[in-house]
Amino acid sequence: MFKPQAMKVKFSIIILILALVFIGNQAEAQCKRFTQKNCLPALSPYTNNGQINSTTLYEGDSAALNMTFYSLLEYRLMVCTHPVLGDGAFFRVKDNDGEILYSSEGKNKNHWDFKVNSTQDLHIDVVIPENAESVSDMPPSGCVSIILGFKE
Repeated sequence: MFKPQAMKVKFSIIILILALVFIGNQAEAQCKRFTQKNCLPALSPYTNNGQINSTTLYEGDSAALNMTFYSLLEYRLMVCTHPVLGDGAFFRVKDNDGEILYSSEGKNKNHWDFKVNSTQDLHIDVVIPENAESVSDMPPSGCVSIILGFKE
């Protein structure tokens, strides 16, 4: 027997799922455009390695990424954040033993230029601290990108 109410519920669920997928794709595309327009030019004179690692984070969030760095290359590791997240964002680079090799905390610097003597995997943590002066119950969210450039 045909049940119109059940069909309406199924149709509503399908529409909701499609809308969520579309919104997620739109946010990802906007973040990629933000990175290409605002972050990649600042990587100069280094050449981007072709990867853009980006996501949307809220105040109080963090993200982690493992990357491989090859010996004898000069690198610029850059963390680019949308201005809505404020100036407090920082990143830490750790080796496989968890030793902090670099931290931008308190330095107001969004990149680190370095060279590795041997090929190794490093762990990058990005932290978006909470803003104590925030007046909204809903913390702001914005694009955060980790990009890597190199010189031979």
